[in-house]
Amino acid sequence: MTDTKAKIREAALKLFNEHGIDAITIRHIAKELGISHGNVQYHYKNTNDIILTLFNQLTDDMTAYLAKGDTTPLTTFREWREKMESLFDVILHYRFIFLHFVEVVRRVPSIKTIYNSWDKPREQQFMQMFGLMKDQGIFRKDLPDQVWKDLITQMYIFGDFFLSHNEIKLNLKGKKAVKHYGRIFSNLFYPYLTPKGRQQADELNA
Repeated sequence: MTDTKAKIREAALKLFNEHGIDAITIRHIAKELGISHGNVQYHYKNTNDIILTLFNQLTDDMTAYLAKGDTTPLTTFREWREKMESLFDVILHYRFIFLHFVEVVRRVPSIKTIYNSWDKPREQQFMQMFGLMKDQGIFRKDLPDQVWKDLITQMYIFGDFFLSHNEIKLNLKGKKAVKHYGRIFSNLFYPYLTPKGRQQADELNA
């Protein structure tokens, strides 16, 4: 039997992505699924409960994807860019969260706590990836750790809000958005590349 809770989450994600969080109620989700709103509320009291569950799902998806780096280390700048583009795919899948981030946190304050709990493990993961790229001669070794840690903050800002820029400026869809912003994002790293890394980046940008 199909998991009703999973179907509710999938329907809610679709509707939130299409219409935002303010326009969608439990009744809309029930109508999308062809079930009673009471059936939806049996599993989720309100839309805020669903939003929290979807944010936890996003957290799990990102954690699982970043953990792949432990078994498949990066060796080229192309692989780095492709990995970042794959993270953008995850962001795009949950795009309503990022397009309405401030409102999401206001409506469900516990999300702010969860989001802030990402900082330490994400910093460790990215610093490890930076180290691997340094070992491959792609990233520079002459920069202090604080510069790399500040770069992680820049990565957060870009990743969290590039969809808002796209919504206002370009309105690119799907893979076109991921490729366009993946290129811009990867070029944030250009000053941090060795000559070998810049050569690889230039080939990607050609």
